[in-house]
Amino acid sequence: MALLEVSGLTRDFGGLRAVSGLSFQVGAGEILGLIGPNGAGKTTVFNLITGFLRPTSGDIRLDGLRIAGLKPHAVVRCGIARTFQIVKPFPNLSVCENVALAALVRLGVRAEAEADAERALKQVGLGDKLDIPASDLTLSDQKRMEIARALATHPKLLLLDEPLAGLNPRETEDACQLVQAIRAGGVTVVLVEHVMKAIMRISHRVVVICQGEKIADGPPSEVVADPAVITAYFGKRAR
Repeated sequence: MALLEVSGLTRDFGGLRAVSGLSFQVGAGEILGLIGPNGAGKTTVFNLITGFLRPTSGDIRLDGLRIAGLKPHAVVRCGIARTFQIVKPFPNLSVCENVALAALVRLGVRAEAEADAERALKQVGLGDKLDIPASDLTLSDQKRMEIARALATHPKLLLLDEPLAGLNPRETEDACQLVQAIRAGGVTVVLVEHVMKAIMRISHRVVVICQGEKIADGPPSEVVADPAVITAYFGKRAR
């Protein structure tokens, strides 16, 4: 059984259909890349999976449990965590306090949450910045802190929304290594990203959507050669 099963997922906004009959699966231990042109519906899919939006129709299951329509906090308790395109830390709190707030979703005791936050921050390479204000972090470190916040909920499945955006080549490489280390630690990863070279290198499989519909699903080497994918990105058919 797949860890995540998305079946016939559809979301309408008035007369606009943002996601249309989308189906895909994510296997345990997999890194899945979810890609597509701007406006394809990728973040909407993340919002549907994590409970920030309710599907118009369709189903979402995690380990066989139906989670479609659950509130975000309930989805987190089921084992899914996510990051966002735009990092929004609590700037006046320390790095550790920012992550401890997420750990409190699972742990009711502050001291335990802070200890778990420290563990997560060490995992992402911020163990030496626990006590500094979150506002003092670079963009790269803010993205790492956001990942640590997600990891502090102990997810089975981690959804990363453009974790490489705004990073330089060295930071991009470091972030790719972090994603691979998270997967090696037992967390399944789905990431939305526009840095094609990176996502094609670290993903085991890639799902491509365009105008809310799936147009390709397979190994990166096959997807990049798919005429439908080339047409979606470049607006003309491959010859």
